[in-house]
Amino acid sequence: MNHFSRRYGLPGLFAPAAAIMFVACGCKSAPRAGDEAAKREMLALLMPQRIEIVKPFTRVKSFDRDNTPDGIELLLRAVNSLDNPGLMIVGHVRVELFEYVEASAEPKGRRLDFWDVDLSSTAKQKTFWNQLTQMYEFRLGIDPTVLPHERAFVMAVTYNSPLGEHLTDECVIQYQGPGVALGG
Repeated sequence: MNHFSRRYGLPGLFAPAAAIMFVACGCKSAPRAGDEAAKREMLALLMPQRIEIVKPFTRVKSFDRDNTPDGIELLLRAVNSLDNPGLMIVGHVRVELFEYVEASAEPKGRRLDFWDVDLSSTAKQKTFWNQLTQMYEFRLGIDPTVLPHERAFVMAVTYNSPLGEHLTDECVIQYQGPGVALGG
């Protein structure tokens, strides 16, 4: 027997070995299944639950100030489960413009135009996010020959998150004349 085993006995030999194994294996415990569900539930409180086209401020307008409408200014906001607007989102937004079909259960007619907006980088976020209004502002150019022939349009917006979630909203935009539209 060596000096250590004579002085501390046989159990004394196991203590240093157990300490070495404990340090080598780490102190981390395996996550419980309930923990992951609780984390998802907590995150869901703050993640966007819906997107909204801000109808009073979404309108047909002239971007070059010549009084001939050549685009649509779309204001979009995301809202979480606590009904707090002003959330920033990351991912892709698809905006589609359709003919308006009157007196129909499905007011969307033929698609007139569409736009894909990438919100996956800091530069893109800075381009479209308005810090003052806490909304995204998209200036969507459109062929001016499409606008004068129509009096109302259906705008549909789809947000696709990096997690594969899809949120949508749509509204009718009534075109009243050069540079003026009302959300409906």
